[in-house]
Amino acid sequence: MANRDNPDFLSEGTLKGSKVINKAGEDIGKIEKLMIDLIDGRIAYAVLSFGGILDRRDKLFAIPWQALKSEMHDHVFILDIPREALEKAEGFDKDNLSLTREELSGVYTYYGHQPYWQNIMAEQTELLGETEPERMILMRRAAGKKYPDFLPSDTIKGEKVVSIAGEDIGKIEELVIDLQAGRVAYAVLSFDEFPGMSGKFFAIPWQALQVKFQEHAFLLNVPKYTLEKAEGFDKDHWPVTTYDWLSKVYSYYEYEPYWQTPRL
Repeated sequence: MANRDNPDFLSEGTLKGSKVINKAGEDIGKIEKLMIDLIDGRIAYAVLSFGGILDRRDKLFAIPWQALKSEMHDHVFILDIPREALEKAEGFDKDNLSLTREELSGVYTYYGHQPYWQNIMAEQTELLGETEPERMILMRRAAGKKYPDFLPSDTIKGEKVVSIAGEDIGKIEELVIDLQAGRVAYAVLSFDEFPGMSGKFFAIPWQALQVKFQEHAFLLNVPKYTLEKAEGFDKDHWPVTTYDWLSKVYSYYEYEPYWQTPRL
């Protein structure tokens, strides 16, 4: 299983509750949740609670992932935001974690970070000339939908997975996070409905999953014969995640590794 011995990748369950300190080493809070961008699996923002010297435990706060630096040998994250900015920051209620993309843009601006989707759009537009990037089209369409742009990572875990034919085939067991890229490296799925696949877990690229809100499920865009021949791993013996290993996983499912695309 991905753990703190491997600082590049950690499971969502391991990250949740991680202590957050400031640059002076003072304890200021902890990570409560990660909000995942459903379009591409990025960490849209981390949800933090601030206790310690800030003592703002009545609210939660959306923080850009870029503002957090992992120091896994000390089991902490360093938050590079001035105390004055945190003391004046507008928090939100614990029962209302989901922000719109427009609201999140304001959060990024407040903390002095450019929203990641604006960076992506600018770079892809430069690469592709006048052609509107596919990601921009998806975001524009999503803006007109009634469904959220982002979901908490811990609510994605446990969600039902259906096949292209609409059959229930398994569920999402865990999300493994690429700390530097700030995104889901892969989802861990179980396929107990398939003969011979019970008792094993399978690493699946996020790009192969599409949320289906009305069905309360994720559609897995992988042919059944590909899944049946996939190499899984034992539930109690997770592989050590490296980019070389993950590249083979992506290649098997015929998805391009996210770190090889124009923008991480």
